[in-house]
Amino acid sequence: VMDTQNQSTDAQGPKRRRAPKGEMRRMALLDAATEVFARDGYLGASMRDVADIAGITTVGLLHHFPNKVALLRALLDRRDERVVARFGDLATAPTLEGFLQFLRLSMSFSVEDARECQASVMINTESLSEKHPAFPWYKEKFDMVHGHAQAHLGSLQEAGEIRQDVEVKALAQEIFSMMDGLQIQWLRGRAEVDVLSVFEGYLRRLAADLKAEEKAHP
Repeated sequence: VMDTQNQSTDAQGPKRRRAPKGEMRRMALLDAATEVFARDGYLGASMRDVADIAGITTVGLLHHFPNKVALLRALLDRRDERVVARFGDLATAPTLEGFLQFLRLSMSFSVEDARECQASVMINTESLSEKHPAFPWYKEKFDMVHGHAQAHLGSLQEAGEIRQDVEVKALAQEIFSMMDGLQIQWLRGRAEVDVLSVFEGYLRRLAADLKAEEKAHP
């Protein structure tokens, strides 16, 4: 099926692209939404609060995002884009150390920006309700991330990098529980919790426990 709208545009002249100024305005609105969602969650947030922080009218905000659900989806899409930009071309070495390095990078990415981290935690918690508009997004991410981790751990078992008796499903759940919980601890007391140092200690203990025993030479 041909896109008649694009075909008509081509006939009239060059395609119109989103102006850099318009894109900057959109990013500023999403930054304002991040601040409000981090403070009030999605359910407690209002479009007026987002508009006030962005320095525009509510009508102006609605020109970009017709409702709060559209604003939320745009925010989640931006999160996806940033994850792809950071990790899309990352080659993970098929070793235990390569896997641990990926976890370090993931943890570091999660706590790069306190507002984004807190907004994500708030929305993630709210979306435990199936009626929440972000429920499908977080459920899809949960299934995908756990599936990838289990597959990676399984390949490490096949390569002899980790013990054969490791329950990879339970281990993936443990790792992500640690990462999620540590983010909450950090958000609660950033001055007291050195999140990356604590996580590094966990990874060292994990590595010592997972390493396959070397075969004794005769």
